[in-house]
Formats: sequence, C-alpha cells, structure tokens
Amino acid sequence: MVEYPSSRDSCDPPGDPSGVEHLFGADELFFSTTDSRGRIRRANAIFMRLSGYPRGSLVGQPHSIVRHADMPAGLFRSVWDSIEAGYAATAYITNRSCDGGRYRVLATIVPSGDGYLSVRTLPMLTGLRDRMEEVYERVREVESASAAAGSTRRQVAAAGNSALLAELRGLGYADAVSFTRQVLPEEVAALVASGVGIPDRPGATGPVGRVLTAMNAVEEETSGLVGVLEEGRSLVEVLGRRADQIDRLSQRLGELRQALRRLGEESQEQASAPQPAQGGQTWREVDALVLECAEQLRPLHGQVEELRGDIDSVRFAIALMRLHNLAAGFFALQLLEGDDELGANDAVGSLVELCTALEAGAASLTRRLDLLSARSDLVAEELEAVAGSLAATTAPLAELLRAAGSTIGPDGSGTAAPGGYDGDNEDDGDAVAAVRALAGDGFPQARDLADLAGRVRDLDLPYQEERVDARLEEVRAALAELGA
Repeated sequence: MVEYPSSRDSCDPPGDPSGVEHLFGADELFFSTTDSRGRIRRANAIFMRLSGYPRGSLVGQPHSIVRHADMPAGLFRSVWDSIEAGYAATAYITNRSCDGGRYRVLATIVPSGDGYLSVRTLPMLTGLRDRMEEVYERVREVESASAAAGSTRRQVAAAGNSALLAELRGLGYADAVSFTRQVLPEEVAALVASGVGIPDRPGATGPVGRVLTAMNAVEEETSGLVGVLEEGRSLVEVLGRRADQIDRLSQRLGELRQALRRLGEESQEQASAPQPAQGGQTWREVDALVLECAEQLRPLHGQVEELRGDIDSVRFAIALMRLHNLAAGFFALQLLEGDDELGANDAVGSLVELCTALEAGAASLTRRLDLLSARSDLVAEELEAVAGSLAATTAPLAELLRAAGSTIGPDGSGTAAPGGYDGDNEDDGDAVAAVRALAGDGFPQARDLADLAGRVRDLDLPYQEERVDARLEEVRAALAELGA
C-alpha cells in the first residue's frame, strides 16, 4: 500500500533490480491492507504472485519492502499526506518483486478502520503513466541534489514532494488530491470499457457465494452511472468555458454601464433643444436592464465553479465505489475457486475490509448526488434567468442606439438623424460610439447559457440507493455468517 522509503530489505534479488517486468491482466485486481504505520496485515494471492514473496514473509513487514528504486520519496510523502488527512490517494507506482523484477500498477489507497486499504489495477491510461514516470525521474534528480547537499531523509522527501507538486501543476492538476479525483474516474471508465466485470456464478452457494451474487447485483445497479463518468467529464469542461465566458461578459456589462452613464452626461450637455423620440428607450431604462444582468451574473461564476466541483466529486465517488465493488467481487470469486483460501491468512478479514470500503463509498455517493442535484437545480435556474435578462436587454439597447443619431435628448433618447443610423455615423458622440462598440451584435451568450442550463438539467444520475442498500444488507448478513 504505502511504499514509504525504508532501509529494510528482506529480499536480496539477483541481478539488476530494474530487470524483467511481471505482467498481469486488466481483470486481475489485487489488494493489500496495512496498519496505521504501513505494515502489511492482509493481501490476496495475486499480490503474492507478482511480488514473489510468500504470504507469511510479508505480514507484519512495512509495505516499503516492495518499493522500487525508480520511485521518488516525495511521491510517498504525498500519498501519506493525503491518506492521513482522510483523503484517497491514487498514483502510478512501480513495485519491486523479490526476484529483482518489477510490476507497474495504479494504486488507490483509502483509510480503512485503523489502517489503510490499497487496491491495485492495471494502468489503462498508459500515456499518462509514462508521463508520470518521466516526472518521477525528474523528481528523483531533485532529491539526489538535496541528499548531496546534506539533507536528512525527511528533508529529501519534502524536497521531492514540492518538486512533484510543481510537476503536477504543470500537467494541469492543482495538487495530489486533484490528480486522484481526475485520474481515477478516467482509469475506472477505461477499465470497464475494456470489458472488465465481475463474472457471474449463478450456482454459487454459501456465504461467499451470496457475497459474490450481491457484488454482481451492485455492479448491475450502478452500471448506468458509468456513463456519468464520461458525460460528467464533458460537462465539467463546458462549465469551465462558460465560467470564463461569464467573467468576460461581466466585465463587458460593467464597461457598458459606464458608457451608458457617459451617454447620459453627454445628453445633458446637449439639452438646448431636446426632441425625444416617442416611446424611445432612455439610457436610464437601458442601464437598469444592464444592471439587472450584471447583478445576476455576479454570483453565477462562483456557482458554476461549485457545480464543476460537485460533478468532479460525484465522478470520483462513482469511480471509487465501482473500484471497490470490482475488488470485492473478484476476491469473493477467487475464494470460491480456491485461488485464495477462506480459512487462511484472514481472508474473511480481507473480505470485510473490501465490503466495508464499498459500503462507505455508497454512503458517500448518496450524499454527493444529493448535493449535486440541489446545486444543479439552482445553477440551471440562475442560468435561465440570466439568459432571459440578456435576451430582454438586446432589443431596448438596439432601439436606444438607433435613436442615438446626430441629436441626443437630455434624457438619453434621441431623434434619428435623416436617413436613420447607417452603422458608421462620424457625428456620433464618444459615449454613443462606446455604447455601440460594447453592444456589438447583442448578447449571443444568452443562447449559450440557456443551452448550458438545459444540459445541466438533463444530467442523468441513475442511482437506485434503496436497491444498493438492500444488496449491502445481504453482504452484511453473509459476512456475519462467516463470523465477521
């Protein structure tokens, strides 16, 4: 799980420790659990096979026993910081096997009781994995320089952690938590898309058989959520673009209000022979409409950003729940097929930890879905309101500009110049020209915001909480029968 640097080396591998790579399949999920100090408590047979250690020789050992020399200390400092703060941590990690080889994994670590649970999967985003391995190489160079300068191991790890954070930001991730929240959903979506799923064993009996059946059912009940991983990613990107658009529009409206006020001042200076157009729009009326738009836009940027965060949070919760669902289901299958022994190595305890993580993930997903639903309704209403106000402002603004010919009345309305406005009247005042420039072709952003409101409302979140809870209750009953 947490392969933090350690001087302990209980295996003397022959040859080059960066030698042969041990491969495994996408459907070979494996796991280990540790205590709060990172000492191994439990693991399944796939971990034993890849690491090359007999199970008995690993229990009680620090997980750093499988640490590969390619891994920088700063990475593990980052992982520890995340999980000790109660967050999940996802990272691409190369582990060392006892024979001097290596195996590369995507590790996702979560707090589990008084320790931690790490589920490892085959990296599906190999391009990102390779980029991160290049990052690790540069981080190790920073650590080597720090060590050469006489730094302690703790200081070296801190220097590596800082270098890693800078690298992550260069890749577009705010920090390690952001990396986890963005990468895990993409990896799980790719894993599922590759065809990985819990095999069905209709004839399975006994408590473990019922656990497997329940895991199959949970997988089925949450299958519709996998689509949210992709749709949510796309919507987050659109929300980001619209948030930037809202910022620019807010600035434009502010400048437009300033120009309208200057228009009012100029009209006062030309008050010698006012000839206001009947029914024409005054600058004050238009300014009031623009002000309404500006006031509605002011909180919208923050609300859109919060909605982006909520969608990211839901995508992560879906991915984590699916990951633990797969891990628990495959382990139950391994127990049924004899790959792992139910009566040995605390297999029941392993099954309990996996199922407990799944249950915690289901509860977290429910809370995040409720929050997302409420925020979606709020933001959609605000987007529709702003879009309506912008659309309602376009015609009065255009009318004001048509009226603003060569004569401007003291109230900001005007009598049209002979022949009307042709779009290039050199006699326009500075304020009129400024208003025209800022008005442009109106507010086409109204359509963009209205379309976004519809898309937010249409985000489908097909989660049947009651059905999943019923399946988890069956799991709890089966585990109790096993003595858990």
